[in-house]
Amino acid sequence: MPDEQNKAIVNERTLRVQRVALRMKAYHHGDVGKVQHFVRVYTLAKSIGELEHLGDEEQLDVELAAVVHNVEGDCIPVVRDILRECEISEAASMKVCHMVENIENYEHIGTLDHQILIEAKLIVDFKEQHTPEKEIIRKAEDIFLTNTGKLFLKRAFNL
Repeated sequence: MPDEQNKAIVNERTLRVQRVALRMKAYHHGDVGKVQHFVRVYTLAKSIGELEHLGDEEQLDVELAAVVHNVEGDCIPVVRDILRECEISEAASMKVCHMVENIENYEHIGTLDHQILIEAKLIVDFKEQHTPEKEIIRKAEDIFLTNTGKLFLKRAFNL
């Protein structure tokens, strides 16, 4: 019975994230680069979260934050509206908004899901921006904490 229950939880999480991803594709008006960016961050964040054994709520939060993280401008009202339209709970919405609002804040990362979001985004940014190896190594030493994030970083850049 526990396996059936876990499958149901994963399926429900996947459906919620997919609804938000569809809404984000519409938000970006078919801008393939922006859509590909959030898909890459989402894929890495999802994998890191699962391999780091996040709880169900934290896994949902990191996946949602990865999907909505690249809303531009005054992003929090837009993110809240998108999450509300997709029937995401207020508690999850508040957590996701906090993570998105602090995605560039490496000094005060308070939760593992926030850490994972930042690591996933940095790996994608390093690739997309052709970051020099020295800067990748420096940031990796200063910012990366999860074993899985470090492993993915090393493999992505042959470090």
